[in-house]
Amino acid sequence: MKKSLGLALGALLIVFSGCTSLKENKPLESKLGVLWVQNSGEYEALAYQAFNSGKTAFLENKINGKNAVVVDLDETMINNSGYAAWQVENSKGYSSESWTKWCEAKEATAIPGAVDFANFIVKNGGDIFYISNRHENVYNPTMENLKALGFPQVDSKHLLLKNKTSDKAFRVDSLRDQGYKIVLMVGDNLDDFGSDVLHKTNMERVAFVKAHKNNYGNRWIVLPNPMYGGFQTSDLTLKPWNGK
Repeated sequence: MKKSLGLALGALLIVFSGCTSLKENKPLESKLGVLWVQNSGEYEALAYQAFNSGKTAFLENKINGKNAVVVDLDETMINNSGYAAWQVENSKGYSSESWTKWCEAKEATAIPGAVDFANFIVKNGGDIFYISNRHENVYNPTMENLKALGFPQVDSKHLLLKNKTSDKAFRVDSLRDQGYKIVLMVGDNLDDFGSDVLHKTNMERVAFVKAHKNNYGNRWIVLPNPMYGGFQTSDLTLKPWNGK
């Protein structure tokens, strides 16, 4: 019993001891999240749930015209937990050098349900656009990785990586300029759904969620990502039970 309690407390400390991401050179704080993504049935269940909801939402929102579904890549359509696990095992933080090497290795796997979802969209008259903040310097290996996993429409029209800015608004707006209706957006980070929360505090991000609560499960689908994300800002605080 004491051993189990100790393990549980240790796990909680890993999660809550700090609120920085792998990018801030504290990979051990994300160990429990990585273990959860790589091993738990709950993670897979949530992924399938998200994509099943996305299929329904697409059919309900599509128009007689040009329908676009915008998806993020990392931790939305493809799983980079292998890189995150490498960071934990080697006590390494994020670096552009190791991240580029990971992307060039083309070892990212598909999120459960993602390939089926993408093919469903295309089969039912939509275009799927992969708008990612991977840098264009890994464009070719990213494209090859996606094709090998079975994703459709992996070409220069549909795969839009970062050039100068992490703000995706310009790339999304370019689809509207082409006459597309953005029927659905899928991501793992609030930043994937608009510029309003980019580089904002967590309090502002929570306010954004409340203001757009009717979009979730309808026009916006969120995938779980406990390993890193925009929520890891300086204003995070624990809200403990008072013990009474």
